[in-house]
Amino acid sequence: MTTPNLDHREDTDARLHQLVLEHLRTAGAGDAEQQAADFVERVRTGRAATPPDNDARLWGATSFALGETLSPEQRTVVARQLIAILRRVREPHRRTWAPGDELPSPPPERMADLDGDVWMHQKAGNGCYRMSAKDRRRNASSIHDYEGVQVWPFLLEAEGPFTEVTSPR
Repeated sequence: MTTPNLDHREDTDARLHQLVLEHLRTAGAGDAEQQAADFVERVRTGRAATPPDNDARLWGATSFALGETLSPEQRTVVARQLIAILRRVREPHRRTWAPGDELPSPPPERMADLDGDVWMHQKAGNGCYRMSAKDRRRNASSIHDYEGVQVWPFLLEAEGPFTEVTSPR
């Protein structure tokens, strides 16, 4: 006898596999079938050990795994796009954007990046975002400049994917 939660997870994993496989084929990844299966397995094994709003480890492992099938530039972008697919399957009630996606209208007020840092839309510029003060303090020792305002395309390429935050964090 199966439990409803496990049945749902298996259905979700099958849907995730199909979407990832289609994306990898479109991106021109060699051995897309195996890459898709490996991605879903990384998701399965990471579920218990990874906070639900932090996909950085999964992105790193996926980017590394794509190393032999795509160019270095492609693999980081495709890995971010695969994480966006995962987030869209995992949380269909929340909007998620990946590298290459257009700025929606209206733009999201608050959104979380790959590792859960929150970025706030700046009223002074459409598509301009600044990391929340709390997350700027937490990332103060980073080599990246998180003090300034960043624009939509840069954020998607460097920090994405982004998922809309609808409740205070």
